[in-house]
Amino acid sequence: MKKFVLLALFLLPAITAFSQSKAEREVSDTIRQWADSILRRDMTALGKILADDIIITDYTGKIRGKAEELDILKPMPHVKTISVDNEDVKIKVYGRSAVVTALTKMKFNIGGMDTGMEMRYTAVFVKQGGRWQIVALQTTRVAPPK
Repeated sequence: MKKFVLLALFLLPAITAFSQSKAEREVSDTIRQWADSILRRDMTALGKILADDIIITDYTGKIRGKAEELDILKPMPHVKTISVDNEDVKIKVYGRSAVVTALTKMKFNIGGMDTGMEMRYTAVFVKQGGRWQIVALQTTRVAPPK
């Protein structure tokens, strides 16, 4: 029985990978790169993932574009991103477009104080120039547990 459980755990990632289409795997890879770029505050990578004409509606209802988003995410000496984790990721591909929903959990250290936030997002990705880019993003803050 123990061998069966170990075999199942070993094969699960391979089975999951086969159940995704090539486009879903590419979008999933882009989501991982996006999270990693935010964690590292890599403006070059983020600039490639965010489309030039992206429309972002944040959790306060404000709308911004690529330049504003990059400005928000630029490295700051008093802010360290500790982790960016996506959970409950759902990807629906429609030809050269994809709609993604997920729960993002982020942890930061701001001025020596640890803090975090959770957001649900819906993102629209389009494959342009041989790569998947985010063209629209809507975020909603998840209330902290009581």
